[in-house]
Amino acid sequence: MQLIEFTESAIAAIQHYKNTLQIPEGYALRVGIRQKNAQDKGLVIGFDEKSDKDKQALIQGVDVIYNAGQVFFFAGLLIDFTEREGRKGFFFVEKKKANSLVN
Repeated sequence: MQLIEFTESAIAAIQHYKNTLQIPEGYALRVGIRQKNAQDKGLVIGFDEKSDKDKQALIQGVDVIYNAGQVFFFAGLLIDFTEREGRKGFFFVEKKKANSLVN
């Protein structure tokens, strides 16, 4: 099973943000979860520094870091980037629903 996959628009947005936000050298794209409590978990994506507990992978040219214990929350998902109605952002999409995004 592939860890995650990115759409072309997500890869372009990641590169754009990495260049324009002046992300420090050595930082990579963190994919993980933000846990508020046992029932409320949200997926998170952002640039971060790798810790000694993190795993690292190069996926479609994007350097990704993640906590191995969180993999089952996002493994197999597609990360897309969308701009509509004045709003923009990254979205995690189930692969079953994503065929129209990648093709």
